[in-house]
Parts: sequence; C-alpha cells; structure tokens
Amino acid sequence: MVLAHGQIRMRRLRRPAAGFTLKGVCMKRLINTTTALSLALYIVPPFAVQAQDLQSVTVGDKQVICLPDKKTACPDGALCTIAKTPEACQSNAEKLVAKEAAKEQTDADKAAAADKAAADKAAADQAAADKAAADQAAADQAAVDKAAAKQAEKDQAAADKAAAKQAADQADADKTAADQAAADQAAADKAATDKTAADQAAADQAAADKAATDKTAADQAAADQAAADKAAMDKTAADQAAADQAAADKAAMDKTAADQAAADQAAADKAAMDQAAADQAATDKAAGDQANADQVAADKTANDKAAKEAAAQDEAAILAAKKAQKKAEKAAAADPNMKPVEAPVPDKQAVDTLATVLAEPTAADTTTEKEHSPLIVAPAAAVQADLTKAPSPDQPAPKDAVVTTETVTKDETRTSTQDFAVAPVAVAPGKKSGLSDLEKVGLVALGALVIGAMINNNRQQVVSNTGDRVVVRQDDGTYQVYKDDNALLRQPGSQVTTQTFQDGSTRTIVVREDGSQISTVRDASGRVLQRVAYDTTGRPTVLIDDLQRETPINIATLPRPRPTQTAISIEGNDAEMQAAMAAADAEDVGRRFSLRQIRTVREVRDLAPSINVTPITFETGSAAIQPTEAKKLNSLGKFILDLIHRNPGEVFLIEGHTDAVGSAASNLALSDRRAESVAKALSEYFGVPPENLVVQGYGESELLVDSAGDERTNRRVAVRIITPLLQQTVAAN
Repeated sequence: MVLAHGQIRMRRLRRPAAGFTLKGVCMKRLINTTTALSLALYIVPPFAVQAQDLQSVTVGDKQVICLPDKKTACPDGALCTIAKTPEACQSNAEKLVAKEAAKEQTDADKAAAADKAAADKAAADQAAADKAAADQAAADQAAVDKAAAKQAEKDQAAADKAAAKQAADQADADKTAADQAAADQAAADKAATDKTAADQAAADQAAADKAATDKTAADQAAADQAAADKAAMDKTAADQAAADQAAADKAAMDKTAADQAAADQAAADKAAMDQAAADQAATDKAAGDQANADQVAADKTANDKAAKEAAAQDEAAILAAKKAQKKAEKAAAADPNMKPVEAPVPDKQAVDTLATVLAEPTAADTTTEKEHSPLIVAPAAAVQADLTKAPSPDQPAPKDAVVTTETVTKDETRTSTQDFAVAPVAVAPGKKSGLSDLEKVGLVALGALVIGAMINNNRQQVVSNTGDRVVVRQDDGTYQVYKDDNALLRQPGSQVTTQTFQDGSTRTIVVREDGSQISTVRDASGRVLQRVAYDTTGRPTVLIDDLQRETPINIATLPRPRPTQTAISIEGNDAEMQAAMAAADAEDVGRRFSLRQIRTVREVRDLAPSINVTPITFETGSAAIQPTEAKKLNSLGKFILDLIHRNPGEVFLIEGHTDAVGSAASNLALSDRRAESVAKALSEYFGVPPENLVVQGYGESELLVDSAGDERTNRRVAVRIITPLLQQTVAAN
C-alpha cells in the first residue's frame, strides 16, 4: 500500500507467511497508514498551546480565566475576564462571578414571576370556564322549562277539543233515540185506529183526521224538541269550548303578563341599581373632589403657614446673626493679638457667574424629554482635556488663572472630633480677622455672600454664611446649601495646588505623599463638575463627571425601589452579595444620572442601594464625633474599604438628616456638617479614600417620623452606593 496524491491504493504483495492471510495483512497496513495520515494532517488549535500561559483564579466554586486582552479567545464553556495583573485578575474575577450570580438570581426571580403569572392566568381562565358552564346550564334549564310549558298548553288544548267532540256525539245519540220513540208511538196509534176503523169509519175518519193532525203536531213538536235539545247541547259544548279557550288564553296572557312584569321589574331593579350606583359614584366623586379641594386648601394653608413661619424664623436668625457678627467684629477689633489680613475681593465675572449658578433650576425641575448641557461649563474644564495624563502642579499656569500652592498641615485641617471654626469677621475697611474656609480654597465669590442679601432679582435670600457653608432660601421656600466639595481631600501631608479662574471656577490638584493625585474641577458654587483619581502609576479612574450632558428626569416613569433589594445589612456574611444584587437591580433602571440629579431628586436617590448604619449620637448643635461614637463605624468602614479595593471607582453618598427642632436653614447646615464629619471619621479611622465619598445634608426635609419635636429617629446618617446610577466617563489608559 502506498500513498500517492492524497489517496490510498493497493499493490501486489508477496504470499503471506503461514498462519496469515492476505486480507488480514492488507487491512492492518491500511489501518496503520490511515492513523499516520490522520496524525500528520491534524492541526493543533492555537488555544491548546497557549491555555497554559493564561492566569486563572477560583472564586467560590467557579474558575475564572483572565485574558490579557480582548483579542484572546475565551475557551468554550469557561468564564473569562480581561486583566493584566494578578491583582486585577482576582478583582475582576470576583466582580464577574458576583455579576453572574446576580444575573442568575434575577433570571430565577423573573422565571418565578412568569410562573406565578401563568398560574394566575390559568386560575382566571378556569374561573371564566366555570362561569360560562354555569351560564350555559342556566340557559339550558330555562329552555327546558319553556318547552315543558308550551307542551302543557298543547295538551290542554287537545283535551278541550276531545271533550267538545264527546259532547257532540252525545247530542246525536239523544236525537236518534227521540226519533225512534216517536216512530214507535205512531205505529201504536196506527194499529189502534186500524182496529176500530171498520166499526166507526165515519166517526173514526174525524178521529183519524184529528189523530193525523195530532200526529203531525206531535211529530213537529218532537222534531222541534229534538232540535231544541240539540241546539242546547251544541250551545253547551260551544260555551264549554269557548270557556276552555278563554281560560287557556287567559292563562297564556297571565303567563305573558307575569313574564313581562318580571322583566319589567328586573329592568326597573337594574335601572334603580344603576341609578343608585351612578348617584353613589357622583356622590363619592363629589365628596372626593371636595376632600381633594379641602386637602389642597388645607395643604396650601399649611404650606403658607409653614412658609411664613420659616420666613419668620429666617428673619429672626438673620437678625441674630447680624447682631452676633457686629459683636464679634467689635471683640475682634479690640483684641490686641489679632492680626488682620487683606479681605479678598471677588472678580465681577465670578460674582455674575455665581449668580447664574444659583439661579439655575434644580434637577427635579427638568422633566421634559430634552437633553440639557451642564449648568456651567467652567473654563477650568478646558485645561485638562486629556484625562489619561496625570496633571502636574509644575506645569505653567493657565492664562488669567490665579494659582496657589500649599502643603496641608494638621493645624490647617479639621478632624472628625472637632467642631467647625467661627467664621472670620471684618475688623476694618478691607481687613478681616482671617480668611474663611471658602475663601482659602478659591471660592471667594461664594464666601463673600452677605447674610440677608437678596439675589437674582430678589428671588433668593442668603439665610446663613458660616464661613464653610452658605444656605440660600429659594423663591419656592426650599433651601440649598453650598460648600466646598473638596474639603475631604485636604489631608495633612498633601500638596494642594488650586487654579482659580475669573468666572469663579477652580481646578484643584491634590498630590499625596505616595505620589497618587486627585484632579477636581468645581464651578463657582463649589460643586464638583469632574473628579479623576490617578494611582501611583498614573492610571486614571473617573469618579465624577457632571460635564456630560444631563438627561432630564421624568419622575413618573421611574421604577419604585424594592426595599428588600436596596437595603444592605453589613452584620451578616452575605453583605457583598447583597451589594452586588442591589447594584444589579439599580442598573436595571436602564439609564444613568448626574451627581447633581442624585443629590437633588429623592426618587432617584432612593434607587441607590443603602447601607444600614449604626446610629451615631451628636451633641446638640454640634457636628463633632466623639471617638467612642466613631467606633460604631467599624463595620461600615471595613465594608466600604473592601468594596473600593474591589472597584476603585465606587462612589458613596453620605447623607445627613436632623429632626424638626430649630430653623430649617440651621438644620440644613448642621446635617451637612455632620455628614462631612462621618466621612472624615471613615477616612481617619479606617483609611477610606476621601475622593470616593460625597457628602450632602438634607436637614429636616426627609423626616422618618412626622414630628415637629425632638425625635431621635430623625437625627441620622445614611450611606448609599451611588455608582450603579452615576454617569462616569471611562478614561482610556
């Protein structure tokens, strides 16, 4: 056997040795040659050669293969992720397994919901079938009853006809008997006459004549009597038949009348019920409309009253603050140790830009399906267009920007155990007792707002300025707090470079001792528009990006949050699984939101997974956390830190809430300060990166218990994982 041109053919062989056959030898050589040919033509798949070089990790009961890039094929049936380092391999594998588990759970929930829907539909179909069968049985019974009644009427008519016929036959029989009797009487009379006829012919002739006359009269009388009897019997039968027919007709008419009366009564009853229902519905609607109108009027009255009370509280607070400020100014001016500083004067452009920012509607007001650009696209945003390159503080300063650089010390920062410093005051024209926290970080226009000042054509009023925060009352009676969103980043040992532009926007670069950097762009109100973290290798992570277009919110179309899936308990062993499931549930919303929208719109914020936090006690009016209270954050700090290690892009919102005691403006500022203290404690005690935390106070606007008193439940701090809802730009590295 030889191989030629890819085919196998046979050649003549010598006679085989004893014990062998030619056929067996040929078959053996054919098999051996075919096997060799198959091995020669077999092509080893590329993956079989390279699979041994791929990284793989085991998460739970699943093995995940880490591919170096997207071009590398994933083996069939395997779980694969993209990772270049072992650390990234482990982290990405755990995320992938958590996502797969969440997806499997979601699929199971959907299947269970589908099964329940099918069961409900089957039950409904069975109920409909039972009702149709019952209706058909009732209709069949009604048809049977109607046929029986009709048959009874026919039977009665036949019986009446038979009785009439029997009466007629009886009349004929009576007439025949009368005729026979008359004939017999005539024969007898004739025989008597014949016997005496011979003796008295003449006399008998007269008698015969008379007899004949009598017979004729008798016959006529008998005939008349018979006719009269027959007529009487016929009349009786006719009368009976007429009476029977009349009775049958009356019965039929009575039945028809009864049926009609029943139908009329049923129609009348239905009409009465429909009318009663309509009257009740009209009454209910009128009552509901009246109740709604009364409620609206009551709400308006209550709101007007609350607005007046709030305005009165604000005016009293403003007056008290002005008096306290004057007193503090006198005390500071009289202090011989006081060293005044130059009072910074904001640029006119910065003041105008700040007024424009404060006049913008809140995120909750944008309900049309139309895209909106960011409120203020600050010049600072144009300085760093390429997010993949870490900024350098040594780069030349942008044109028209004021640059300040400092190394933060412990004396220049506040810890979570300390309260906020008193706001500086004016001691002379152009002189102040010091710079406020807002002025120190370049937010000069915001820090210069005067308590009681009316802005934006008197639509807003500055209620308080504590040096670190400014509270403004809107024209609709609500309040907004403005502050430095970068306050958490100012940690001892960090070098902070701030570039302040003429429109009041700022770009801050924080360089830590380990070489990592945080770049933040803020508008004139101090709100973060963009924050990017760079690790020690220069790899970027975009945490916040409100420079993207903001898609409006239609609150009516937002899904309702499911408390069982959005509340995470960190006391058990499945906290991370709960977080993954809650994140997957939040991503099912189908869209992302700006940080401003998440902060402002409660219906959006409620979609973010929340973490149960052990209540922390604050002293009345204080935002400082005692070390004994900070220990309560131990489980929370470890949980947050673990999530950030797994995903450096995780962002958490720390919410502060108060009870309703005190003015709304003071409660708003206090709740925001307390949220900042909790965030600082998480960084100080547990090493949570501050750039991954956002703080926001809500004051008394979201009470858990509707009470105007000292309700401890309302004084709380909440933490939410907002990453699944937050719009973030992925920076290519």
